[in-house]
Amino acid sequence: MITTLFILLFAFGCGFALDVIWTKCVSCVQSRRALAAANLSVMLYICTVVSTLLIVDKNTIAVAAYALGGWIGTYFAVGTKK
Repeated sequence: MITTLFILLFAFGCGFALDVIWTKCVSCVQSRRALAAANLSVMLYICTVVSTLLIVDKNTIAVAAYALGGWIGTYFAVGTKK
């Protein structure tokens, strides 16, 4: 039970982080900050690996939590950007 809850929270957190990092990465690319964009791209890769592992394991509930985290992450990153 605790392990399942941890996996769901971890999946949600990775989905959230992915979209926040993606927004920051795009901003760094647009402002031609190559080092920051490169560092963020590595973090994007790590978050993507997590989603791939969840899909391969056929953990559909965790994939849904990941997607929800991504939706909220995008909303947060775009909605709070000024």
